[in-house]
Formats: sequence, structure tokens, C-alpha cells
Amino acid sequence: MKHYRSSIPNAAQERRFPAHQPAGNLQTVEYVLDGEVVGIRRFIQDGTMGSETPLKDGLVHGTMYYFDDIPDGVLKVTFAEPYRNGLAHGTAKQWSEDGKLIGTYTMKHGTGVDLWRHKSFLPGSAYIVHEARHIKDGKWHGFEWWLEEDQKSVHQEAHFWENLQHGIRREWNSNGRLRRGYPQYWVNNERVSKRQYLSDCTKDPNLPPFREADNLPKRKFPPEVRAAIKQTASL
Repeated sequence: MKHYRSSIPNAAQERRFPAHQPAGNLQTVEYVLDGEVVGIRRFIQDGTMGSETPLKDGLVHGTMYYFDDIPDGVLKVTFAEPYRNGLAHGTAKQWSEDGKLIGTYTMKHGTGVDLWRHKSFLPGSAYIVHEARHIKDGKWHGFEWWLEEDQKSVHQEAHFWENLQHGIRREWNSNGRLRRGYPQYWVNNERVSKRQYLSDCTKDPNLPPFREADNLPKRKFPPEVRAAIKQTASL
């Protein structure tokens, strides 16, 4: 299989998990070597492999893969990301249905900007950056954006601090107007009133300040996201 080199040792023995799963309807299979689980593969109902996760000492270690059963019946890799001791480390790669590389991003010990692409609906554009989120030490940490086709605006935005929602969440409709009920204000994963949020902002420098202009969906992205947009457009 192109782009695929399993990190699960060939000598590992299969063990269905949980043990009572019907043999003809596999969903999760563990791989055991010398009494240690060294990998997990997940399958969809027709038996096609959907993902593979290598493990070492209970942590993701090696290259994690996602697969897709393309209409031609051939199983292909759509995404691969290397891990080291439980944290993404190295260059992740994403491929189109026809095996074309459509984008990469690099993590260093679980820190970087996680990116996802999908096919554009605009004429002349093959793929676009669809999601971008900041990660630190394996945790969501910073802004998360779901980008629009124009790659200059977003339809969802949130802010996290060590995996907790900690900031302002906004969602926009197809006309670029805020959906009903937004903005939402979050502090340490608890939704609060705007008044409470503004008060907390004076005491917590990690909370993004409220700016009326940010209620519009256009954004000035950081260099890493701008570079990904440019990279994706050129591939």
C-alpha cells in the first residue's frame, strides 16, 4: 500500500477487543507482543481498516494512519502522523483520494499547529485548509479556526487553554453573520456571562480580550496558517 509502513511489529498477535465482538463484525483489534499491547487497528463494518495506532508502554509511538476505501475498492492512506512517547513529533502528511499530497504540518513534541484540508467547492481550487488549531504539549492550547472557502475568514472560532475552553466562541452563518446565541464566553471550560468574562479578563491575561471587530468573520491568521494556505494552494 502506497505511503504505508506499519509501526506495529509483524510478530505481534491479534486480539479482538472486546473479546465478545463477533468475528464477522470486527471494530477494534489489539496487537500484543510479549504481553504488551503494541498497536490497535480499527475497522468499519465491512472489515475495511479505518485507522492504525502503534503503542509503546501504553503511549502512541510510531506512525499513526488513517485509511479510506476509495470507490475503486483499493484501500489507501489519507493521513499519516508520527508520534514519539505519546506526543505528535515530526511531519504529518495528508493525501487526496487519488494519492496526491495535499498538505503537511510539523509538530515538535506535541507542539505546533494541527491542520486539516478538504476539497474546495470553488472552481479552480482543488483543496483548501479547513481546520487549524494550536496544540501545546499534546493539548489544545490557543485558537481553533474552521476556515471558509475564501481562506480569509472563518465560520467557527474558539480559544483553549490546556484543553479547556478558555475564551470566546463564535459561529457565523453562510451570510457572515453571527449565529443566534453567539458570542459565547468561556472561562476554564465553564460558560459565563459577558459581564463575568470582561471582569475575568482584567485578572487573567490568558483570556483573549473582547473586541467588537472580532464579531466579523474575517481574520488575520498567524504565519504558520498563512504558510499552510499558500502551501495547499500550490500543491
